[in-house]
Amino acid sequence: MAPLPKTNKFLSLIRASGPTSPGVRIEGNSTCIIGRATDSGLVLDDESVSRRHAVLRIDRMGATIEDATSSLGTLLNGVRLEPNEKMELHDRDVLAIGPWTFIARTTTDEDNGDGEQEIPELPPPPTDSKDPYQTSASMLLRLRADGTLDRQVGWNDFSKMYGSVIAGFARNAGAKPQEVDDILQDVMLGFFKQSRVFEYDPAKGRFRGYLKRITLNAIRDRYRRKRPSVGLPESYDPPAGESELNAAWDREWTEHLLRRALEKVKINIQPKTLEAFERYGVRGEPVASVAKDLDMSEASIRHAKMRVLDQMRQEIAIMRADEG
Repeated sequence: MAPLPKTNKFLSLIRASGPTSPGVRIEGNSTCIIGRATDSGLVLDDESVSRRHAVLRIDRMGATIEDATSSLGTLLNGVRLEPNEKMELHDRDVLAIGPWTFIARTTTDEDNGDGEQEIPELPPPPTDSKDPYQTSASMLLRLRADGTLDRQVGWNDFSKMYGSVIAGFARNAGAKPQEVDDILQDVMLGFFKQSRVFEYDPAKGRFRGYLKRITLNAIRDRYRRKRPSVGLPESYDPPAGESELNAAWDREWTEHLLRRALEKVKINIQPKTLEAFERYGVRGEPVASVAKDLDMSEASIRHAKMRVLDQMRQEIAIMRADEG
């Protein structure tokens, strides 16, 4: 076996939702079995999980996940893996097994944080703005426009793109349903007020981390406002812990990328191919049933899944690269 490079690679699975689980962390040229069996590297004790459900691997080439002919399947970024299918794992990918959802984190021993730009402590309400993607620079220009119509169009686009991420994160951070809309409005109002003067510097951190910090500030600010009326101590923070908050944000952000990627891919995919992908790849319907309904061969159904998936991976890779 070839020696490890000087910089060791690590792969972690961090629970984002589901029953309590310690997750797992492996290093270097390692393999980890995920399953219900008590001798698994990551034990998931639920009847929906097979005794030997999936296999994690990491080496100098990167990290992979392989479905080990599980009974109910393994989902990577919402797409069901074939039995014995091995797929590359990227940082912040979403892995679903039974009732659990995990966030994959791939790091090295030289990594020194999440690349998040520092935010001043809790200005009332939290503020700031800018679009993360270099390919969406026109949106930022509209946000900063003096013309009322252009500015309104820009903010409608911004809200449509990031509103679900902010709202989902607030829910996972412990906000009650009636508070989620208020938190979303706080974040958007802060961005709106500061968008003409704020200068985002991508060299100081990724936009996704910046937006997370601002949203978390809005959540903390709302809890701070409630303290006098409900008798909370000054040190009280949102119910979720730091690691849970990070995992919740990563899940929301990845799902946001997946939605954007699928919307882009749909433009160039035939409706029948897209239906085959959604029914077989996403919903997990039997390939024979989908093939019969769509008058396609089973091989064509599998090819449709891989074609859409490959295009989505390309779009996601572009968006992740644009994040910085």
